[in-house]
Amino acid sequence: MAPTAPAQQRNHRMMTRQNTRVAAFAEQVGKRYLPARPASFWACEPLFRQLLDPQFAESVINYGLRAMVDDPRQTGNGGGQTMLLAQTPTWHLALHLLVRPRRYLHSNAGHALVAPLRGRTLTADLYELPAGFRNAVFDPGCKLERIGSQTVPAGDLLALRADGVIHDYRIDAPLLLLIFETAPLAVLEWQFSRETLHAWQFVAADRQVSDLKAAAWLAGRLAHQTSLKPLKALTRHKDPGVRWAALQSIGRLSRSEVRKLLAKALDDPHPLVRRAARQALDRGDPPLQGG
Repeated sequence: MAPTAPAQQRNHRMMTRQNTRVAAFAEQVGKRYLPARPASFWACEPLFRQLLDPQFAESVINYGLRAMVDDPRQTGNGGGQTMLLAQTPTWHLALHLLVRPRRYLHSNAGHALVAPLRGRTLTADLYELPAGFRNAVFDPGCKLERIGSQTVPAGDLLALRADGVIHDYRIDAPLLLLIFETAPLAVLEWQFSRETLHAWQFVAADRQVSDLKAAAWLAGRLAHQTSLKPLKALTRHKDPGVRWAALQSIGRLSRSEVRKLLAKALDDPHPLVRRAARQALDRGDPPLQGG
């Protein structure tokens, strides 16, 4: 189970208090990276390079282990093969152990700097998104183009740009990476088939959006009338997936209400929501959730 937000904050405070290099890094990033200007992230590259010596990973891992031994409330960070070293609402620094390739090729939701540790090199196959790519409008006809490969020697790094070239890491043995990444700058994280290179599916880049969609789905399943007001509020959310999930759940609670909202959704800013609303109205049925 992933640590709760208070637990993550407590673990982050412990880590930055014990490891002066992480604390100094976090302080300097706060001065250089201005979230309202995403390009300012690249001004942090010299700070990140200072963390790439062989002793850094071992020192922070040992600090984390010591914290969990000394304080039973410490839960570790990140879950799975990830150890979170520092985090704010706009960026995070983490160690991540690559064990096997991902099932799909993933677009970059934010800017990131990635470096192999412990004297290893990192090799990646490179894929380019098509011209005119629009992140917020999923298109299953969208196809990647393979444009080569790149090898990153020990002590060097990869710079990954949001909705930029996709890097698919080659893994012949577990590989430890240091990753410094912004919070999502894109709306969606696209996933592409390895076999055909076509777009396969997408997920919300923002974890909160995924949580809201899940909550809206659950509210529809419970079908309690007290959920109608908060669901109606979600139909005005900035994310189109949340808006549509709310409409689906309202369809389980009130047919008359959902028809009025579907009529408004014909003017939704997102084409997929407009299309789905038109289809639901043409069928004469509310957009009930399947399954």
